[in-house]
Amino acid sequence: MYSIFETWGQWAEQFLSTDLGINLLRGFAFLFVVLFSLSLLRNLVWIIRYPFFMINWFLWAMYNPIRELWHTPRGAKIHLVFSLLLYSGIIPLWWLLIHIILTPLRFINALYFDLVLYWSVVFCDSIMELIHPKIRYHKSGASYYLRDWFVYFPRRLWNIFQRNGAALLEGILMVGVDTVFPTLTMFHGTSFKGIATNIAQKGQWYVGSGDYAGSGIYFGFYRKTAEHYAKGEDHAMIVARVNVFPCRNSATLPGRLRRLIGNDGCGISSGLGFPWKAIEHWRDHSYAQWFEYCLIQPDKAGEYVRTWRARPICVLKYSFPKRIWGGLSLWNATAGGIGAIVFAWAVIAGVAYAWVQYGFYLL
Repeated sequence: MYSIFETWGQWAEQFLSTDLGINLLRGFAFLFVVLFSLSLLRNLVWIIRYPFFMINWFLWAMYNPIRELWHTPRGAKIHLVFSLLLYSGIIPLWWLLIHIILTPLRFINALYFDLVLYWSVVFCDSIMELIHPKIRYHKSGASYYLRDWFVYFPRRLWNIFQRNGAALLEGILMVGVDTVFPTLTMFHGTSFKGIATNIAQKGQWYVGSGDYAGSGIYFGFYRKTAEHYAKGEDHAMIVARVNVFPCRNSATLPGRLRRLIGNDGCGISSGLGFPWKAIEHWRDHSYAQWFEYCLIQPDKAGEYVRTWRARPICVLKYSFPKRIWGGLSLWNATAGGIGAIVFAWAVIAGVAYAWVQYGFYLL
């Protein structure tokens, strides 16, 4: 056995002393440096997230500064106060005023999450896909893998330009959408294999059977909320841009719906009515005290759904963005998403036109 290793070592030493061996060694070193640098790129982009999450928290707090008073769904007092504030116009006026004032902050956060972070993840995945293709290229041995690596190289190279161009365009369009609409960054805890990868690769969210305060897709505003639901060795967290507007706190629901909390989430989602699209619920247990958000999907329990209101930006595993084989799904917008894009950019165009026509006279 020792002679075999000695022979192999001598052969390797002789091979590496040739020009071919040296060039091959340099090539492997270059690939290692590229992979290492790319992994650092998206990690570095993720590391600078803290100021933007502070802005995210400020937006969340200002849209409803009295939500901390709406913890318990028992009793009719909160429902009556909410109805008075809503139908008197105080809530709509406050929301509209604060929405206009906070536009620059929404734009800043949209630039970071929708463009910089999202594109860095897509870019890194596409480059790593070029160098280390996904599993489907693995055949019965190293020789087949090496053959297919070269055969499919032109396709993978073309995908870099195609995917990154599409990701940049999508990111720019979503910056407009998330500047016009009140979009927040939230977390979704789940398992990595199967569910998280399916969401990231196909843009399809799983509507679970847990429907405590509504039937739909659950998100946590705080990371610890998602961590609670992502326990286990295969845990993962999806960072997503979520539009829960208009959202109603469960404590403000009428009595017939409050009585369903914990028992009939489908009934809550079906009875929520227009214009509400999401439910905000305070979990107050010995193991959990936080707000959860349910993006309602009535009668969809156990199914995968697509919605423009929740767009995965990256998947976290061990606190950093994880590579998704094949890359993140692009262009998850349904018909409603296309409508949101058209509406948002029409508003931006209208504001820009009005500023050009009349804004300079106000200076």
